Amino acid sequence: MHISFLAILFFLMFFVLLTTLFKKGSDIFSPARLFAMVWTFVLGLTELKLSYFQFSWSTYSWFVLLISLFSVLLGIFVVYVINYPGEQNSINFVRFSFINSYLNKETLYKIIVGLFLAYIVSYIIIYLVVGFIPLFTAMPNVTRTKWSLFGFGLIVHLAPTILYFIVVYFLTTGMNLVNKFFLIIIFLITFVSFLLLLQRFDLVISIILTVVFLYYGTKKFNPKTVFIVFFLFILFMYGISSLRTSSFILEYLHKTARMKYSSKFAMLTEPYMYFVMNLENFAHAVNKMTTFNYGFYSFDFILALSGVKHWLSEYLNLTEFPYLVSRDYNTYGMFFAFYRDFGIVGVTVLPFIFGFVLGKLYFRMRKKPNLNTISFYGIFVMAIIFSFFNPMLSWLYFELNLAIIYILTKQMIIK
Repeated sequence: MHISFLAILFFLMFFVLLTTLFKKGSDIFSPARLFAMVWTFVLGLTELKLSYFQFSWSTYSWFVLLISLFSVLLGIFVVYVINYPGEQNSINFVRFSFINSYLNKETLYKIIVGLFLAYIVSYIIIYLVVGFIPLFTAMPNVTRTKWSLFGFGLIVHLAPTILYFIVVYFLTTGMNLVNKFFLIIIFLITFVSFLLLLQRFDLVISIILTVVFLYYGTKKFNPKTVFIVFFLFILFMYGISSLRTSSFILEYLHKTARMKYSSKFAMLTEPYMYFVMNLENFAHAVNKMTTFNYGFYSFDFILALSGVKHWLSEYLNLTEFPYLVSRDYNTYGMFFAFYRDFGIVGVTVLPFIFGFVLGKLYFRMRKKPNLNTISFYGIFVMAIIFSFFNPMLSWLYFELNLAIIYILTKQMIIK
């Protein structure tokens, strides 16, 4: 197999960035480095071209993607310049400040119980209406997308916030055994019931929020912890995939994905295509787009909340997945929504704003570490890590979790 110069270059950049994590005092969730690591790794994978669906990109495709990435990094850099030469608190100081801050544990407990009641009631209502649970159907990978009910489905997506708040309670509260026992039951019910829906992406939100909280809010995070969390995360993602697919389906995926390597490694097909086809679709579609939608996709959550999204989409005769390389893969990454709405202006201005916001939230968290600033930045860490996959900040349920976490963590802080 021939490995391209670009693949070698991107992987080399990734490993150079990776080595800087081991420098004393380094912050592994620093936004610019984390963003650069995610994209150099994914671009390196993409340039391996292990599927016949992949193609050589045009100069214009590279230009649109690179200007998007550069704009994000420029936005972060502008915030750095604004804060220069102000001294930044060390990670140890951030942890010390949080550990010595005050949380209203009783308020946190009541919030968890309240969110759980809303979650379980909504879950039961949806089950009674649709009449099935995805895991227990003949085609779970298909039915999981149909398990929803407007309004109630949105509340069910608060599961990651509930799980995260329970973890925070356990890590910050002393020997309140009665409350903790009750919260263990809530945690198990929420986790197992949501697992049955086969919506792994939502559960990843709670995992990443927890890791960010452990890093900035406790002294429990070290290289050993990183390895354990990473291993469990991979195991979790593969486990959910195994629930959704069988060995026969893995063989089928390998064949339909037109992979260039042997079917002995069919289990690698889904994760590989999960990473690279977003960029392939992006590179293909930006060359074909001739009309723009002026905010319909970038601000999808506002239209979804107002209830006019589907009506407006039908009225304007919009194509949800234009110019796919393969209809089996229908994601484009974060920046395509900006491009299909505003063209070159969109991938210049909106990524810059995203980077600027990242920088502001990061410096705010480093200066005033508390549950609110750490949790809110944790949500954006999620957006950074999966920026290659989808525009999460335009999803209604993601915005709901973001808003709930921001508002409720404010209530928990005792000044």
